[in-house]
Amino acid sequence: MRDIVEYVTSTLSSVGVPVVFQAYPAGATPPSQYVTFLEYHTGPEMEAADKELTTERLIQVNIWSKGNYTQLVNKVRTTLEQAGFERTSEYDGPYTDGDSHFNKVLRFRYIDEY
Repeated sequence: MRDIVEYVTSTLSSVGVPVVFQAYPAGATPPSQYVTFLEYHTGPEMEAADKELTTERLIQVNIWSKGNYTQLVNKVRTTLEQAGFERTSEYDGPYTDGDSHFNKVLRFRYIDEY
C-alpha cells in the first residue's frame, strides 16, 4: 500500500505553491496561496478469500488563497485526476470575518492496490 502522504505531496509538487499535510505549521506565516490535505477515510474496497485486495482512500484537499483561487483549483484537480484520483465533491469553505484566506475544498477517491 502506498504512503499516501508522500504520494499526494510529490504529485502536487508541480502546482507551484507549498503543499502541507494536515495544517500549515503553527507560528509560520502562511503564503498568499497554499494547499493542505488529509486522509479522512480508509477502508476495504475489494476483498477475496478474506483478504483485502484493494483499499479505498478518501482524501480532502484544501486550497487556501487570499484572492481568486480558480486557476490553482483547476491545476490541483487536473494533477490529481491524472495521478489516478477520482473527484467526488467540491465546495467553497465558509469565510468568516477575520480569516486571512479563502478556502476551497476538494474531495477525492483513490483505490490503492496491494
